[in-house]
Amino acid sequence: MLDKIWQFIKQLIQRLFGTAAPTAPQNTPIRPTLTDAEYESKFMEILEGVNAGWSRGDIAGFLIAKRLKDGELAGWLRRFGTRLLEGEGDRTAAADAVASLQELARRLGLLGRIGSGELSQVAGEIGREILRRFPLPVVENDGGYGMVIEAVFVGDGLGFSGDENRSGAEGAEG
Repeated sequence: MLDKIWQFIKQLIQRLFGTAAPTAPQNTPIRPTLTDAEYESKFMEILEGVNAGWSRGDIAGFLIAKRLKDGELAGWLRRFGTRLLEGEGDRTAAADAVASLQELARRLGLLGRIGSGELSQVAGEIGREILRRFPLPVVENDGGYGMVIEAVFVGDGLGFSGDENRSGAEGAEG
């Protein structure tokens, strides 16, 4: 009973002095921001799709289905790219790490060429920067026949010319 009287008095005072009672918040769902790991997971899904031949529409559909905004994912990618490039500042990275970076740069470039908004633009910039720091090996002009690799058969395996297997093959031949 005291609660009802107290509520009545509060409402009366609020009406007299023109202060509005605090209203309940609207029922608009607030979308929680994703963690960096969640953004990375979603972005890697996009890169896999792009590598498999996704179009601009496929990317847009993915973003809608996952409730992602192009600008939010692009903002995360900028931060990710900055950390990635700062971490790979030295040119003494292991060969497998360089190959992984070059593959990432290739996929980022594919996404950049699709041109589906800010995300594509940022991806293309980061991909170009990775390739500037870690360029792909130059392939000589082969006259349109495809990449030619000089190889030597050794035992039941295959060794590349200049490989340590070659010295074993020469010893076996002679």
